[in-house]
Amino acid sequence: MSDRFEDLTHLVYEASLDNSLWPELISELAEEVHRARDSRYLESPEAVEAETRGLENLSRHVRRAFSISERMVGLQEREAYLSSVLNSFAFGVALLNEDGQVVMANRALYDVMPMPALQGQDMQVYLPKSGEDRLLSQCAQEANRTGRALEFKSREDGAADLMVLPREEAARIGFPAIAANVVISSGQQSHMGVAHIAKVHGLTRREAEVLSHMGQAYDLREVARRMGISYESVRTYLKRVYEKTQTKSRSELAAVLARSPLTAVRAHGDSAGAAFQVRNRITLRDGRQHEYFAIGPEDGSPVLAFDALSGVTIDMIGYPERCHDLMTEAGVRLICPCRPGSFRSDFVVMQSLRDFASDVRELLNHLQIAQAGVLSVSFGSGSALAVTHALQDRISKAVLSSAAYPFYRHENWRELDQFYHMSCIQGRHWPSMLRQVIPFLVRSILQNRDRYFDRYCKRSRSEDDIRILSHPVIRRRTAEMLALRTASGTDGIVEENLLNAQGWDFDPSDIHTPVEVFQGPDDNVAPVQGAELLVRHLGNAELHVLQGKGHYHHIENWPWLAARAAGKDMAPGALGYDIPAF
Repeated sequence: MSDRFEDLTHLVYEASLDNSLWPELISELAEEVHRARDSRYLESPEAVEAETRGLENLSRHVRRAFSISERMVGLQEREAYLSSVLNSFAFGVALLNEDGQVVMANRALYDVMPMPALQGQDMQVYLPKSGEDRLLSQCAQEANRTGRALEFKSREDGAADLMVLPREEAARIGFPAIAANVVISSGQQSHMGVAHIAKVHGLTRREAEVLSHMGQAYDLREVARRMGISYESVRTYLKRVYEKTQTKSRSELAAVLARSPLTAVRAHGDSAGAAFQVRNRITLRDGRQHEYFAIGPEDGSPVLAFDALSGVTIDMIGYPERCHDLMTEAGVRLICPCRPGSFRSDFVVMQSLRDFASDVRELLNHLQIAQAGVLSVSFGSGSALAVTHALQDRISKAVLSSAAYPFYRHENWRELDQFYHMSCIQGRHWPSMLRQVIPFLVRSILQNRDRYFDRYCKRSRSEDDIRILSHPVIRRRTAEMLALRTASGTDGIVEENLLNAQGWDFDPSDIHTPVEVFQGPDDNVAPVQGAELLVRHLGNAELHVLQGKGHYHHIENWPWLAARAAGKDMAPGALGYDIPAF
């Protein structure tokens, strides 16, 4: 027994250093909990005492590992925050190593440098002053040899103006010592910065246009050509700009432009979501803020969507226009109430999944919706049915996809996914450990998303799940949405997991609302046998088995599932969500 606990302790500390190991650790912990509750291993009071001590010691090690990982995660998150700040800059920045290869670049540089260069490959560049073609690595070496910055273009058509700084200049500015050289985009000055200076100094439209060219490597004749006016006119406008900004030279003017705070801001333009008010909040009677997402036509049939506990299936935040078009075609107004502690909904301790029903009732009243359908995904089925149970006068129909039923016990739980291990083994028999594990699992997905998905795909028996979860957009957006869901902490996701794991405190047979359940036979998170048991307990329910599908089919099927929840007789697969390209 001591060897077993020793091996588990080692795995605990390995997982604290490599969060991608947490799924494996969850399985091992579930095995240990199951062993501890199996009387065959507890033949004497001494064995019981030894097992209890072992579990207590293991729990202490998990808490200690949690503390270690907290500090490491803090460092990683600070690095991520710094990267986010750099990506907000309008000018591109890249650090080069001793070989002239890019080791780090912000997003603005991706707009002006070819992708191969940003993936560590050397690139051919054009030097406008000498008219030569060279490799970027050669330019970096010359800059360090001469101690002078070197201007170049990534393409000969003048689409981008860049500059490679020597090591001494990069260090003087404050770039880290690891940077042998720094590349900056000297030409992509922000239009916001120009507009700000033009407003402050009272520049005319033409004067502002001249100013916008001053940060680029154009001579005045080229500026005149680009503006479609004479050389003398450009000189006149430039003279007026000098007078109004109290500068005497082009370099002083460039400095004024560079000092404008808005010059540094990366102008994203109107995002795809600007035309859609997806994220909304209301103040509940008790003063809490409740967030909900809404998409689709205002006159569409309302459907309340209870996403999976990770809250990442229906990505109306990332792709609102696409989601709106699908819901318009289906004639559905899709509304996602955010559970307490998720996204921007204030956290509150809930004693029951049914506690959320009062928030949903207030939301329906606020939106002046008399009745709505319900759509749930995965472990969201608990909250969806709890709300349906409490608000049967307001819910017209419920559709459950990949429904998880906590009262079902799989005959061989070891063959199932970690989420089943967490909910039906750890959460039921060792809730204190589940509280510690879930934050680590969230970090595992956020920091090592590809390793996390690769591990899941390796265990999955569903080719459809493997195909969907191997898509890079699904992997990226899952991590990004999970980060948004837990931005205020993991208390909400922890509490809901525990409430699900401890078993529902309402009787499904009391639900008279019609229910449809759509389940894949290859689901190894919420097995189809559990859905069969749930349908028998519900009474007024029908099970549809989607052949060839696993647990994650709803990532593509949610549009027609939402239409079914709205009471529309839409055939499975009639309206699907095409996963976006990169």
